[in-house]
Amino acid sequence: MTRTIDSLSLERAIVRHCSPTLAALKPASLFTFPGNFVDAPDSQTHRHALAEAITACEQQLASAGITVRVLAWRTCGALVYVYRPAELAAYLSDRRASCLLGALGYDTASLDRCIGALAGKLQAMDPGRRQAARETPCPCTSSGCSKDFPHEMGLFLGYPYEDVVGFIQHRGRDYLAVGMWKVYTDLERALETFERFKRCAAASMRAHQNGSSLAQLAVAIR
Repeated sequence: MTRTIDSLSLERAIVRHCSPTLAALKPASLFTFPGNFVDAPDSQTHRHALAEAITACEQQLASAGITVRVLAWRTCGALVYVYRPAELAAYLSDRRASCLLGALGYDTASLDRCIGALAGKLQAMDPGRRQAARETPCPCTSSGCSKDFPHEMGLFLGYPYEDVVGFIQHRGRDYLAVGMWKVYTDLERALETFERFKRCAAASMRAHQNGSSLAQLAVAIR
């Protein structure tokens, strides 16, 4: 069942899942806004409602240089991407990221084209569509997609380069710890970052519940 789709419900989801990006601690975040946006009788209505909510939230975030867009419409939800284009472009321009993405076929000269290519991969990976062919349970839960993301996804979320490469080389196994991402190097720093992000999310949700607007929670980088 699709939850209520309006600007307030999307605001709450952004604050819950994307606080480190709002606070300029990382360049991008991704979350699933639950609901069937593909083959439900009212899926087009749901898409339109979410698009309107995104427009309203983007108006609040514009002064902080934050963009919101849907990367994929899936049977289990819409994958909503919240990112800072300038900071993300700088992060992906690092040779460690650009070489990996270039080898995977991304046009690293254009952030928009990189994100577009990622969106195409994510849309093609909708597990619900394969479910219809297999007649097996969808691997997703009520909170959204539980798998089927390109291995390079971590780069688009600003994760440490070495951990993204480690994840790919080890195929997601043999990690030192798991939190927001799977850790393969610098365990102490990663654990400190997880804790900082956790505190950031708790403080942001508390502030939002007490009346702070999305615009007030978004840090502008000068």
